[in-house]
Amino acid sequence: MTLTEKMLSQLRTLIRPLKTKIANSIAAGVIENVDDSKKLQLVQASVLDDEPLDECQRFQEFGFNSVPLPGAEVVIVFPNGDQTNGLVVCTADRRYRPTDWEGGEAGTYNAFNAMMHHKADGTTEITGGGAAEPLGTKAEAVALKAWLESHTHTIIGGSSAGTTSVPLTNPSPTPTGTTKLKGE
Repeated sequence: MTLTEKMLSQLRTLIRPLKTKIANSIAAGVIENVDDSKKLQLVQASVLDDEPLDECQRFQEFGFNSVPLPGAEVVIVFPNGDQTNGLVVCTADRRYRPTDWEGGEAGTYNAFNAMMHHKADGTTEITGGGAAEPLGTKAEAVALKAWLESHTHTIIGGSSAGTTSVPLTNPSPTPTGTTKLKGE
């Protein structure tokens, strides 16, 4: 069977809506605003020179959370090519991304110079973004524990006369709540 020009024209006409849906199903854009008050973050983003797209739902990996700044870049998927229902599947901000890492390294970072860098040599480097105290190393913690175990306090007074020596490593209540670490 030979296709005529008329048949090709009809085929193009039939395929055009599908071609448009495919072409409109994914886009890159720039974040204008973020609403982090909902159960799923909402992003307003500009795509090309069009009006901003409002309330694009932003999906994030479970256990990780971030609030991108205006100017960060996004990849938006539009199910069925419907640009009224954008789903943000990826964000990046080249203004703050650390560079020059080795293959296989990973980490987290923010716009304020705080970073956790899991390095190729097996170490993890934690850098604080502000005035922070350095975190102790494992060797320093082991040395401190050994020192504490080898020293005692003398308790003077109390209900009976005399003194009592007790190790510094008496059990203490387990802290509850949030622990904040600041690294340098």
